[in-house]
Amino acid sequence: MKKLLSSFLILSLSASVFALDFSLRLNPGLAIPIKEHYKPALNLTAQGDVQLFDWMSAGIEGSFLIESPEGSGSYVNFVYGGIGAGVSHNIFSRFYFGAGGAAGFYNFSFTDGTQRQAASDLYFRAYGEFGFRFTPTMTLSANAGFNSFLSTTGFGSLFTGGAKTLMAGPVVGVSLKIDLSTERSSKNSCYASVRQDSEIYPLFMQLYKTNPVANVILTNGESAEIKNVTVSFTAGKYTSSALQSEPVPIIRKMQSASVDLPVDFSSELLTFAENGMISGNLTIEYELLGKKKKSVQGISLSVSNRNSYIWGNTESLAAYISPDTPEVLKYAKYVAGVARNKLYTGMNRNIQFAATMFEALKASGIVYSGDKTSPYSSFHLGEEPDYIQYPLQTMDFSSGDIDEIGLLYASCLESVGIATAFIPMEDDFLILVDTKLKPSSAGSHFADPESLVITDETVYFALSMAAFEEGFSKSREKGASQIKKILASEDAGYEFIETHYAWENYPPAIFTGYGDVLEMPTQSAVEDLFKTAVGEYIKSDLSLVVERAKESGNPNKIGLAYVRSGQYDNAKNEFSKAASEGDISAMNNLGNIYMMEKNYSAAKKQYERVLAMDHENSVARKGLENISSVLDE
Repeated sequence: MKKLLSSFLILSLSASVFALDFSLRLNPGLAIPIKEHYKPALNLTAQGDVQLFDWMSAGIEGSFLIESPEGSGSYVNFVYGGIGAGVSHNIFSRFYFGAGGAAGFYNFSFTDGTQRQAASDLYFRAYGEFGFRFTPTMTLSANAGFNSFLSTTGFGSLFTGGAKTLMAGPVVGVSLKIDLSTERSSKNSCYASVRQDSEIYPLFMQLYKTNPVANVILTNGESAEIKNVTVSFTAGKYTSSALQSEPVPIIRKMQSASVDLPVDFSSELLTFAENGMISGNLTIEYELLGKKKKSVQGISLSVSNRNSYIWGNTESLAAYISPDTPEVLKYAKYVAGVARNKLYTGMNRNIQFAATMFEALKASGIVYSGDKTSPYSSFHLGEEPDYIQYPLQTMDFSSGDIDEIGLLYASCLESVGIATAFIPMEDDFLILVDTKLKPSSAGSHFADPESLVITDETVYFALSMAAFEEGFSKSREKGASQIKKILASEDAGYEFIETHYAWENYPPAIFTGYGDVLEMPTQSAVEDLFKTAVGEYIKSDLSLVVERAKESGNPNKIGLAYVRSGQYDNAKNEFSKAASEGDISAMNNLGNIYMMEKNYSAAKKQYERVLAMDHENSVARKGLENISSVLDE
């Protein structure tokens, strides 16, 4: 027994050095011998185990058994001890299952008359148990096992079959297990340390809902394992909600795990005009033995100023294009509303809106002012933080660098449903306008299709922000020249970024709160701007489109070119020529022009002529339905 106690002390000291968990348990029970003449007897076992892994332990034990054989006037005492090992698992946090075995030496003694007899030999035992964890450190179990006390003539006989059993049989009882540790946390909860690798950029505040702002190292300072551990961060007005991280399934006692921290920032983050820190609460939620617990600790995160931007991933620049900024939305809808009443039917609507919006911003006082501190021409190619204005700031200052003017212009177009794209160049910033034209019809709306960006789905034309102050036509002329340069270049450095696709990764940041910051041009002024800008487009492009159509000698094709250029009388003359020759398409087109002029009787006559020749013609049927609908009103 002294040797057993010494071994236990050595194990305990080793546990202290290596900061291991260990347990002490007391197992009172009833031994039921299957040997003849033996009766059920009291059995008491004490164990001390060191936790080697989460599921395995090893240690020493000492036991005492008092037996009173039949026909004997004295007790037989078994004192035994040895080493053992076991496995265990916690089911549903509180339920405990374990199994194990042990082997060692026993000593039995009894009094025969007046003489005391004693002997020693080997024993082994195996057991299983199932219990309930009342607290993280105390478990009460029911157990059952089997003990066997051997009678041998030495170790050799044990392996050669010479062993005999002195006594053997099952043992049932209960077990009280106390879990201890040589390492304890002074906090008695789960706590965290935060590692922030880069500053928070307010521009990307929407992005941090799915992309972490920091990594959190969680340490379990509780007295047992914890499960379903999540973290969330709140910082008063700077956050909209407590967005929880992905859960960590389990963290063992005094062990650590890392988790990414997402944050749901509010628009108040855009008030950070300077670099600084944001202080808030990190909330850690978890389950301890099936009971929900929470710990809260204060942390601070580093935040960059709201205008800070690092060039590199050009796609992220789309976050500045914010069509839902109230001030931008109000301005853009006003200009588009005036232009809508002047639109030429048959001419591409997006071109007309884009021309008017461009000239309106210019007329409202927006001017180019090169940023002397962080000029676009050098900073968009570098790695230093750039300072880029939000569209509202450009409206407020009435000026900006070429990229800032482009971002404002794109925001205005997106506000009225016109999709955009952009291309940063060495000395220019191009905004591209989606015409919604079919790629095959680009030549019917532009003099030079080779100056366009034509995708599989649509057609874009480019505007140079470096030529902003020269007006829409000059800006488009230079933009067309830049597109040709890009298409002819073998340099892969030019990136064509479609705003809507970029928003999927970099949602727009809505910087608002200034009120009306840009003077609205009068209605008559917008109408004049529309007339001038669209007139220049007709002169530069559509007049050439008409000339190309004339070369075909096809009156219907010539008529369509006239419609696109707003020359409706010339279009009617051409359609009439083709209609007189029985051209059904020309008849429908002539009817459409009469509908536009509200000459419903003439339109009806054309549609009826078509149906007399083609009973199933869908265009003519739709035209008659529209006439009926209008006349019924």
